[in-house]
Amino acid sequence: MSPAGGGLFVEHLAESECWDLLSSGRVGRIGVLVDSAPEIYPMNYAVSDRAVFFRTDEGSKLRGLERSPSVCFEVDEMQADLRTGWSVLLKGRASELVDPADVDRARALELELWSVGAKSHWFRIDPREVTGRRIDRGG
Repeated sequence: MSPAGGGLFVEHLAESECWDLLSSGRVGRIGVLVDSAPEIYPMNYAVSDRAVFFRTDEGSKLRGLERSPSVCFEVDEMQADLRTGWSVLLKGRASELVDPADVDRARALELELWSVGAKSHWFRIDPREVTGRRIDRGG
């Protein structure tokens, strides 16, 4: 850990711990390039085989993914009153699942949707880089 100022310390997490944290969550945020500008969307997701799976419907997120599949995906947990928390960032490429066998495997994952709609487009994010950090009070 290294000091971050004000008695806080930043710990850079090992990739294995990043995957453990990613696997423990259910809601994250995806950054997608839409019409040449970045947009961030909250989404439900599941993790399997060191990849992130999610569903979406027609709209600007899908249009952005079709035009520019490079994405970033972030999950975090914060305790603002204690000024502590962790964050994991995954950078990679999103690809739509088109093979029926791949879609069936994705459907078997525990992916609970919180929003309305069919969410008929299944995607997989294959990571290029996974990083994480934890901010905590020392001592």
